[in-house]
Amino acid sequence: MRIGFVSIPDASKVTSWSGIPFQILNQFRTQSVDVQLLSPLQAKSKYLVAPARLLARARGQSVTLDHFPIVLRDYAEQIDRFVQDRGIEVVFSTSTIPITLLKCGKPIVTWTDAVFHGMRDYYAKTFANLSHRAVKRGMWQEETALENCTIAAFASSWALDGAAKITDAQKLRILPFGSSLPVRHSAEQITERAIEKRSKRKGACELLFVGVNWARKGGDIAVETARLLNEASIETRLNIVGSQPDGPIPSFVKSLGFLNKSSDEGMRKLIELYESADFLILPTQAEAAGIVFSEASSFGLPSITYETGGVPDYIRDHVNGICLEPGSTADRFALEIKKILENPSEYELYASAGFREYRERLNWATSVRRLVELCAECIRVER
Repeated sequence: MRIGFVSIPDASKVTSWSGIPFQILNQFRTQSVDVQLLSPLQAKSKYLVAPARLLARARGQSVTLDHFPIVLRDYAEQIDRFVQDRGIEVVFSTSTIPITLLKCGKPIVTWTDAVFHGMRDYYAKTFANLSHRAVKRGMWQEETALENCTIAAFASSWALDGAAKITDAQKLRILPFGSSLPVRHSAEQITERAIEKRSKRKGACELLFVGVNWARKGGDIAVETARLLNEASIETRLNIVGSQPDGPIPSFVKSLGFLNKSSDEGMRKLIELYESADFLILPTQAEAAGIVFSEASSFGLPSITYETGGVPDYIRDHVNGICLEPGSTADRFALEIKKILENPSEYELYASAGFREYRERLNWATSVRRLVELCAECIRVER
């Protein structure tokens, strides 16, 4: 079986789209799959529609150039030539966009985290300024692509449910995104670390916040939670990665900026933070899928977050973390953390369960192995 991997962003770079294409490509190769790569995709036709973006900006609106039919045809032509030249048996893409108008006579498999329709209603701020025509193009693109593909996998049940409203549900699958951090520890070591943390940190707590979008990820709630814990005589420190807090930074908060996983130093620092923290706190207002939750579980780190979007597929409430009702205040976050800290044996159970969730579900090897099976299944059906 020869899989043609197509990606608009460069799949060979760990910095492209949170490293998702990179991790999938790496697993294909690790699992000895015959994978041919066409990435990054180019679309010179974008220059022809670029004035539409300038016009939209002048009106206080925005457009997405990748949804224009002329751009989609450009992608399709590149992929079609690639399929014929390389003897591709099945086309795989981490986005529905490039395969929208593809008619190559081969099965098409996609794996992504959401559909346009769901994101438009959910990531309100990001999609709020799209022009009416841009919205129509986005919806048309998604519906056309889902009709065109053989199997469409999604990173959460939330995304799958959104896709089921606009296409045949029988072609839909769920494949969670995995942790992008190296794991060299065992379940026994996770348990030992959890016991050690709680024995050495009685009356203290270290929280970790990882997110680029400070407002959407609920950064202010994380800071307020840490403040409330300190007021409750629990000496708490909050480490922030990826974004900068608004306003003055309290003494109990340390902002570490962006840590690049592609550098040895950045990766080393991230691992240290996951190993030393007691909780991942991410009061995210909207989340399609949470690689950061998979990473937390891979280090036995309980997560506390909101039950929103695709989060429940990554954090099972009272298993590897706590999913609070959307709108819950920092007081509730602090209360839940305090309750777990006061029960060391419960903390140990959360840590062990988190690593088990990672080992069984929230890892790239397992999901890509299933992806390979889906690709093979498509070929068998076609024949």
